Amino acid sequence: MSVSIGDVHVPGVIARIVQDNKAIAEQALNEMINKHKDDPAHIIKEIQQPSPFSQFLDVKV
Repeated sequence: MSVSIGDVHVPGVIARIVQDNKAIAEQALNEMINKHKDDPAHIIKEIQQPSPFSQFLDVKV
């Protein structure tokens, strides 16, 4: 088993690790995309949550 990175063929265990990590990253990305496709209002809800840093920005005069 080998994989090409650029034009360099990498054989063996390293190739398997690269392919596994690529598959994991693609799965995670697809899950994030599907989450937002299924519930587009979810991102708005996340944005509207108060920031934990907002207490430091609340300046009273």
